[in-house]
Amino acid sequence: MMGASLNGVLAQATFRPEFIWDNRHIFLDGVWLTIRIALVAFALATVLGLAVALLRMSKSWIVKPIMAAYVNVFRAIPLLVFVLFVYYGVAIHFGFSTTAIQAGVLALTLQYSAWLGEIFRSGIQAVADGQRQAAMSVGMSRPQTFFRVVTPQATRIVTPPTGNMFIGMIKDSSLVYIIGVPELLRVSNLLANRTFRYFEVYLGTVIVYLILTTAVYFLFKYFEQRFQLVDVLTSKVRSPFARARSRQLQRLQEAVSENRGADSSLGRLGSPSPNTG
Repeated sequence: MMGASLNGVLAQATFRPEFIWDNRHIFLDGVWLTIRIALVAFALATVLGLAVALLRMSKSWIVKPIMAAYVNVFRAIPLLVFVLFVYYGVAIHFGFSTTAIQAGVLALTLQYSAWLGEIFRSGIQAVADGQRQAAMSVGMSRPQTFFRVVTPQATRIVTPPTGNMFIGMIKDSSLVYIIGVPELLRVSNLLANRTFRYFEVYLGTVIVYLILTTAVYFLFKYFEQRFQLVDVLTSKVRSPFARARSRQLQRLQEAVSENRGADSSLGRLGSPSPNTG
């Protein structure tokens, strides 16, 4: 009897990489829920964060301090504590009819909106005020100036930190397992406790999170290169997305230079010589 149990323990201690692939359907179920939670919460946090940023720049002596308090409060609370507070404290105490997934999304949205609000505010304020004044001087309204002049430049500035926030959102979505949401970490815990293959299970979990965060990193790296500010009239353009535009503008510049040269030559030929009289 003792030898059989010892053999069982040794069998559990043997590393089996195929165990991860054999239980891939369990990991995939948790991954899809993790992705959905992160996407929904990040989309809501982006919209709310933009509103927070605009209200933070308000000149109202009432709105501005309220938004500052909003940012400071939600950035100060640990996310795990906030998830528990939203689900067990607010929802249950006040009798709100909410699921664990909804509570988790709400907690992630409120906290990340505070961080994104500060990122968006700094990006908008980084655009030179002279460009706003120049746009309005040619007849643009304030909304047109914001969407056509300020927003494209601010987007270029806030893309890298926004990507970091989305990577953080994917990782922090694992904290909703504490309220019973069957996302990746939750299903991994259940699988590990049922099979006692802790190393293989958590190795698979680490690999999945690594794949997700790496994919998001390259996605935002693409956006960063797509929106980066480059001098398209120079011959050395690092961004592959600006090369076609660079070649087009270089040909246009060369054509303009040739026309100017031809016009100046015709002018010299047509002008009377100073010695003729």
